[in-house]
Order: sequence, then structure tokens, then C-alpha cells
Amino acid sequence: MIETARGPLTRRSTILLLGLILLAGLTLRTWNLNFDRGIGSHPDERSTACFYAPSLAWPQSWEEFKDPHRSPLNPLWDLQRQERRGFTYGHFPLYLGVLTGELLHKLAPLADKLPIPDRLVQQMAVANQPCGGVAVAGRLLIALLDTWTILLLFFLGRRLYGTGAGLLASAFYAFTAQAIQLSHFFAMDPASTTFTVLAVLGGVGMVQERSWRATLLTGLAMGLAISSKFSALPILALPFVAAGVVLWRERQRPLPDARVQLWALASVPLALLLAFAAFFLTSPYAVLDWKNFVQATLVEQGQMVRGVADFPFTRQYRNTLPYVYFIEQQVRWGLGWPLGIAALLGTGWALVRLVTGRAKGEELLVWSWLIPYFGLTGAFLAKFNRYMSPVLPFVLLFAAGFVVWLWRGAKESDPPNLPVSQSPNSQDRPILPRLLSG
Repeated sequence: MIETARGPLTRRSTILLLGLILLAGLTLRTWNLNFDRGIGSHPDERSTACFYAPSLAWPQSWEEFKDPHRSPLNPLWDLQRQERRGFTYGHFPLYLGVLTGELLHKLAPLADKLPIPDRLVQQMAVANQPCGGVAVAGRLLIALLDTWTILLLFFLGRRLYGTGAGLLASAFYAFTAQAIQLSHFFAMDPASTTFTVLAVLGGVGMVQERSWRATLLTGLAMGLAISSKFSALPILALPFVAAGVVLWRERQRPLPDARVQLWALASVPLALLLAFAAFFLTSPYAVLDWKNFVQATLVEQGQMVRGVADFPFTRQYRNTLPYVYFIEQQVRWGLGWPLGIAALLGTGWALVRLVTGRAKGEELLVWSWLIPYFGLTGAFLAKFNRYMSPVLPFVLLFAAGFVVWLWRGAKESDPPNLPVSQSPNSQDRPILPRLLSG
């Protein structure tokens, strides 16, 4: 039995509720993926599916792979024209989308023998074709990744606030309008969001389990998040904060464990090394063709989001308020008023806990992502709603925690059955006041 805000919740009922949430989320994200019938209504998706994805192919040799100006796997270089290309999106989802299209194409003959509607079989058969085919395959990939985010958010909510909060957070995200909408496009933001949530979950595991397994998960997830979209770079602060929380908690023990302290210090460089390895393996030409990557991602994209370069599609954001515009748009359109207000209240509740020193160490890990990411992105001139995709799961997590806190009668109660290795006496003691007092 698992204790929730109201009372005991059996493992079977938890699995049943979570299964229903995941099924609803998956259905909403995969419903009518070919809604535009191949016209390419999203300009970024059209560019990816019609221009970049069809040009990719596996190199014929190791020597060809290593040369970014010869490799057909490099999205940053045009082999035919022998000139650079301004690919500013995530390389990892691009590769996964192409592979998904090839897999669906190969499975089409088998699907034709099964009781599957003909239109779906036909869509599978052309899933590796430019534009409409690759776009739908990429949309399916993004929908599956975003459904995985629902599951990861349950695990994260359970570790921070208990099983009830985990179920509530996953349900909130499953029915979030913006998440459902973005899952219907071959865009990179939801993919980066998935691995960002996975990285934070791994960081929480580092604090609670103090294990190399959690360090491995954190490092790999950070690399995949950045490989999906380079704006996820602030996630690299995560292992530093996790190690800091572990070291602080060790200081509170009468007899600190030197092995734990050594693990905390060694986990940071290991997580960063694993992040770089994952990034390199899934975006090799971001390293091998570094100059073109920097030009496309940091220089040109940076000029666009900051308003230095004037584009027709960013003029709408001139004279809009930094941070405030993003928040207003998310509350009104991204989440909708009821869920948006809940997210605002929950985030305000979590922020009060942070500034008053009542936040748990695990909550500091969430803030170590939200503060630098929103601090940087919220100041952009370009304020596309999808830029807030990596923020939504965490504000909904706070909303769920706030609801559970209210349900408990505004009394702090430690979530039971957390997989922690340290004593419960030091588990949730406020950190900030003691850090400030030394």
C-alpha cells in the first residue's frame, strides 16, 4: 500500500490510474497525425521534412563519416553545392525521425497482412518519403516521446511529493493543450523536454540513492536533451546542485561518510563526461563541424531570438514584455485558464518555499533548471510558445505538489516509501537557511 494525500492507494489502483492517464495522453497525441494531408503547415517542420531529412544517408566508409564536408549524414553541409547549411534544430530528433520513417516503411508489408486500415498501411509505406511521409513519421516519434514525458513526470512527482502528486502531475501534463498540439508536429522542443525531465529525475536519484546508476542516467539524459535542442544547455548545472545537496546533507551527520563525499565530488565530472559522450554520439557533426554548428545555432539563431536580425516572423514580438508575455500566453493558450492558474499558484507556492528556505533539496534540482532556462529564454525578443515546452512539466509538477499540500491541510508531510539511502532525519530538513548561516 502507498500512502497518498487522502489515504492508502494500492499498487494495483496506482498502476490502473497511471495506465489510463498514459492511454489518454497517447491517444490525444497520436490522433490524426496526418491532419494537414502533407501540405506542411508548420514552416520549421516543412524545412526539416522536405529539405534536411531527405538529404541524409549513411556514409559509405569511416573516412567519409569523419569528414564533415563529405559525409551525407551531416545536416550542416550541402554536399551538392559544397556550402554550409543553416540547420538550427536538434540533430538527434532529426536522425530518430528519419530512422522512424525507414522502420515504418519496412513494416508496411507486414502491416498489410494484419487487420489495419488501408490508409494507415499506405502512410507507413511512404513514411520514408520527403515532406508528408517523413513529417508524419517524425510526428509519431514526437508523440511517443511526449507520452514518455507523462510517465517520467509521474516518477518525478512521486519522488518529490508522493504518489498522489505523481499521478496528478502526469494527468495535468497529459491533457495540456500545448503539449498535445506540439506532438502533432515534427518539432524538436518536445524531444528536448522529454530528456530534460529524465535528467532532472536522474538528478533527484543522485540525491536520494547516491548511486552511479543515477549519475549515469543524469549524464546521458543531459547529453540527449542538449542534442535535441541546444537551448537545453543550462541543464548542465544539475549535477553540481545534486552533488552540493548530497555534500550538505553529509555535513549534518554526526559522522560524515567519506565515501559518500568522494562519490559526490566524482559524480559531477562523470555526469558531464557522459553528457558530452551522449551529445557527440547523437550529434557528431556538432563537434566535427563545430564552426558551422556555432554559426547556425549560436550566431544566426541567437541573432534571431534576440531581435538583432530582423525577420517578418519575429516582428510580432517587438514591444512585448520579457517574461510577462511568455507567462500570459502560456496561461491563456498553452495551458488554458484553469490549468494555467493552477500552475501559477503552484509555482508561486514552490517559489515561496524556495526563498523562505523550506524547499527540499530535490526541489532545488528543479529550480536549477527552471531559473537559468527561463531567465535566458524569457528575455528573448522571439517568444514562440514552444520555447516554454521544457518549462511546462515542472510548473505542472509544482501545481500537483501544491494541490496535495492543500489536501493535507497545509501541513508538511514527508512522502513515504522514497528510495533514499540517507536517514529520514536529514532527508527533508530545510537547506537554504543552514547554507546561508554556514
